[in-house]
Parts: sequence; C-alpha cells; structure tokens
Amino acid sequence: MFSNKLTGLMLCVVVLLTCSDTKHTDFTLEKFQYNKTDYDEYIIARSDGYHQLTGYDVSDSSFGIVVVPGFYPRGWTKKGFEWAEPLRELTRFQVPVWLYRYNWNQCPEQAVKEFHIAMVNLEIENPQLDSLWVIGHSYGGLIVALLAEKWDQELPLAIHAIASAMTGSSRSEKLCGFSKQSGYVITNNVHFTQWRTVHAQDGAFRRMEVDPQITTIDRGTIQQLPENWGELRLGHNLSVKWVCNNLQSNKPL
Repeated sequence: MFSNKLTGLMLCVVVLLTCSDTKHTDFTLEKFQYNKTDYDEYIIARSDGYHQLTGYDVSDSSFGIVVVPGFYPRGWTKKGFEWAEPLRELTRFQVPVWLYRYNWNQCPEQAVKEFHIAMVNLEIENPQLDSLWVIGHSYGGLIVALLAEKWDQELPLAIHAIASAMTGSSRSEKLCGFSKQSGYVITNNVHFTQWRTVHAQDGAFRRMEVDPQITTIDRGTIQQLPENWGELRLGHNLSVKWVCNNLQSNKPL
C-alpha cells in the first residue's frame, strides 16, 4: 500500500514538473487567453530567442516590432499575462511582431550583450526591414535602454522603455555589482522614449525611497504616465497596455 502511494506521489510530481517546464514552439494570437484565470503562461513559456507572432494579417514587412518582457521572480504565477492584450493591440499595425525571450536571471551587461547580437542577426535575417520599434518593460526596459546607448548598426530603432529601473535595482547591485547613476546618452540612430509610472502607483517601486526610474537622458524623451486609467490604478503591469494602446500608427522615425 505504501509503495503504491509513493509511486502515485512521484508520478504527480513528474507531471507537475513536466507541465511547468513546457516550452511552446508555436506563437499564435489564436491561442492567447485574455482571462487571467485561464491564462497558462503561453506567451512566456518558450525557449530563449525570437518568437514571431502569427495569426493575424501582415500588410507591411518593412517595419517591425520587438517586445522584451521583464523579470519574473521564482514562484510568480501567470508570467507574461500583462502582454496578452498589448500584443493583440500591436497587431493592429499589421507588421511583423517578435517577442524576445531571454534569461532574466542574467546580469544587465550580459543580457544586453546577447540582445545586441540577436538584434543584429534579426536585421540580417530580415533585410526588408527599414526600421524597428523595440518595446521593453521593467527589467526588459532596462535592457532596451542599455541597447539604446550601444546600437551601432544602420537600421534605425525607436526604443521604448516602460516602468523600468533605469538606475538599476538592489537585486542587480547585489548580484551583479550593477548600478547606473550616470544617466544615458542615446546613440544617433535611436529614437528613445522612457515611459515613467507614478512612483506611488507602481507596485514594483513604491516601497523604494528613491524612484529608480528617475535618471537623465541625453537625446531621449521622457513621458510621464497618469496616476490612473479610468477607474484603474495605472501601475507597473498595466503600464504596458497603456503605452501600447497609445502608440501612434505612423512609423516611428
């Protein structure tokens, strides 16, 4: 009897581990869930690298959009759900959309180094592109902001950093020795916009005495988000949807 119970318990553990380690190979709008209860981490449960979104009409391949999610702590559930509606919103431009999945446990310098290489490869593999939007949120926003200082290719980029700890975080400083207090100098071939949430409204930052979003940006633009969106608090994750809903339909550069 004990042996049967133990076998059953081990089988349950294996099933749970298998499910949690599932990596989707397709990336289609048709499988998106917009109800948080039903969401199964489809957007984020995939291998590192680029994943091109399918399931919608593309009419212009000369312009594309790359999105870079943030950091998800161990045990965080519903990873990537904050991108479900924003990604659907971005498809209205009818251009190619890619999600860049990366190892968010990497230090910022290594993460942006690998992202820079991946962006160059994306440019080589898609010679029809004449410009790209790059949209990063939270830790992903820090990575795209660091890219905005390093981008040395001919392809013009419009980079958007949303609700991002631009000066670094206690985690990045403790684990990586990373702190960026000197501000940002954006390269000439990048149109850079930082989208700041209201410090007291952002659940990721409001317990910090100093808002890590505050920094100086040379050759960039700073946009302050409102405190609320209708009756909703415009906090850390909702900021992604607000920005994507408010991006203009014209090509960025």
